[in-house]
Amino acid sequence: MKPTDAPADSPLSEADVQAYADGTLSPARAAFLRDYLGRDPAEARRVAFYGSLNEQIQRSFQTADEPASTAFKARRGARGRWRNVAGKPRVRKAVRALVAVVIACAAVSGWFAATQVTQQALNNAAVMALAETVAAPYPAASPTRREPSAPDLEAIGLRLVDERVLSLGLLQRATAFVYLNGDNQPVILLSTLALLAPAQPQWSARRIGDVRLLTWTAQRQRFVVAGDARTHGLMRAADVMTMP
Repeated sequence: MKPTDAPADSPLSEADVQAYADGTLSPARAAFLRDYLGRDPAEARRVAFYGSLNEQIQRSFQTADEPASTAFKARRGARGRWRNVAGKPRVRKAVRALVAVVIACAAVSGWFAATQVTQQALNNAAVMALAETVAAPYPAASPTRREPSAPDLEAIGLRLVDERVLSLGLLQRATAFVYLNGDNQPVILLSTLALLAPAQPQWSARRIGDVRLLTWTAQRQRFVVAGDARTHGLMRAADVMTMP
């Protein structure tokens, strides 16, 4: 700021006082002001207050500016160090390997999510499988099958007559087991992987018209048993398969 130029012996103004406090008053004018203040203690105290206030403001701005400058220099230095380190062949290989691992983890997570079948989708598939079985019933003379992956329900009067894999989506699969009771009524059991689903070891029931669905989640799998609500052995099957 340019020092205030005014005749040394002209009357003092508030602008002169402010300029003196800021240190921008011309030397001759400042000498005239000091002589005036020497004769007026009250005015001298006021000007001293202005000077003290101005000094505090300057210190505040300086303190606020310094951390920003320091932080900028630190960031610039960090970027420079990173460029120096990242430019080394071994570091570049490590970075590429880390990126590859991250991409692989994302791909695996996406695959897991894409293969998971929701409970609602499994219920819908069970109702559809039951409807197809009722529309094309298995003969009473159908042979009993023995499948290692199928729960053995013969003790409660249900025998396995069919097993098949259902496609519920591009990557979603469910296994369907068809049982017949002594009255040749079908009981459908569907199971699918549920790696991300919370366990629900106790079965819960819902009814859709004449169809009863019994569902639970255990051992990283979802299960649903479907059949006509009046089918003998339907609820007993769920009890046996969820028994501790």
